Amino acid sequence: MKLKITAASLLFFGMVYSQHGANQLYENQNSYNYKNVGIAQQNTGKVVYNSEGVTYKINILNNVIPDSYVVTLGLNEESLSVKDCNAKINKRLDGFKNALKKMEIKEDEIFIDFISQTKIYDYKSTSTSNQVNVSQVDKGFEIKKNIIIKLKEISFFDKVIDLASEHEIYNIIKVDYKKNDTEKIYNEMLVQANELLKSRSKIYDTFGKRDFEDEPQLSINFYSIQPGKQYKNYTAFESSDVSYYNDYYNSNKVLVRQEQRKSKTFYYDGIDPDSFDKVMNSESPMVSIQYVMEFSITYKTKKREEKKDKDKKIYHIITPNGDIKTLDLKN
Repeated sequence: MKLKITAASLLFFGMVYSQHGANQLYENQNSYNYKNVGIAQQNTGKVVYNSEGVTYKINILNNVIPDSYVVTLGLNEESLSVKDCNAKINKRLDGFKNALKKMEIKEDEIFIDFISQTKIYDYKSTSTSNQVNVSQVDKGFEIKKNIIIKLKEISFFDKVIDLASEHEIYNIIKVDYKKNDTEKIYNEMLVQANELLKSRSKIYDTFGKRDFEDEPQLSINFYSIQPGKQYKNYTAFESSDVSYYNDYYNSNKVLVRQEQRKSKTFYYDGIDPDSFDKVMNSESPMVSIQYVMEFSITYKTKKREEKKDKDKKIYHIITPNGDIKTLDLKN
């Protein structure tokens, strides 16, 4: 059999769980993880060999450090008029942009996105001896805008956040990871898939030779997963046991219990690497873009051409014992 093209099936990456569970054990282990759906079904047959032909499936994951980062920050401003509101928010944005340019962030690496302009309402009350009237009144306008910034180095991020706070910009909406040459990444993963295919196809030799059709059926799925979609959270704490005595229920006293604030922890948790045949660049601890290649290739068995005989007729008969026999008869 001549193998001409590479193949791979379904790949996913994740954190390797060691014996040290750490505080992530506080996470709800019964929570539904959408990323694991379908993995078992996709990996049930790495090599499928039957009378119809042979199918090879290979799964590859590649952890790629991004070339740049796109940070989206949000801000808003309130005022009695739209003109005054817009002037105030633009003043903050212009000051922030000038500070960014001193960091050698170029004009074309900054974009202002106008989000919304809405009216603000409040309540006004008047009272008489036996009645309180509450009515809704206009209080002004609110304008929301986002500023989108391209960063070439993640080390710039802290400095950008510090500068943003100086201009009363505190809302960090999201961070997107960008890679320029995805075609290069695709080709590198395809090379790895080809090497795995060559190794896996050796199993064919143990079944004996068979003729296959010249053109195989090939399927390649290639996509990336942003880190922002792969974070989980938990709240780690232990509470004391509290006993309620009957005295609280049999007296006029009211029990008030105030809880301490429990901080949530967020952590990066990629897809389980055990589902992959090959994990590339797995040694780096950096949060990165995960590229997945799903590759499947099938070689169909050539069908033998039977010699046609117009005079030939085939009959199936059932004997008194219940056996089925085939008879070839000619006219």
